[in-house]
Amino acid sequence: MVKIKKGLSDADMLKGFNENLTFANGKYAEEKITQTKLKAAKAPAKKELLLPPEAQERLNRFLLEISMECLQKNHGSCTWKVSRENDQIIIKPVALAKK
Repeated sequence: MVKIKKGLSDADMLKGFNENLTFANGKYAEEKITQTKLKAAKAPAKKELLLPPEAQERLNRFLLEISMECLQKNHGSCTWKVSRENDQIIIKPVALAKK
């Protein structure tokens, strides 16, 4: 029996330990490790924007600039109101209520 010192991390405690492969622990040793469904479900799905990369980059830059202006003027963050007027899409900042 080996004594383990107090205050060591798991990696320090198991340093130099080699487990002998048996039927119980070696059965799945050859399988690749994959992410669990739970971890995959937490990752938000990437939403596609129907704009060319250059236009999307400009749009993101403009939204960031307006967000920064809202932060400076209103001393708070904002959200976006998106609307459509005929053949135009209007994106307006809306100040969030302070708590």
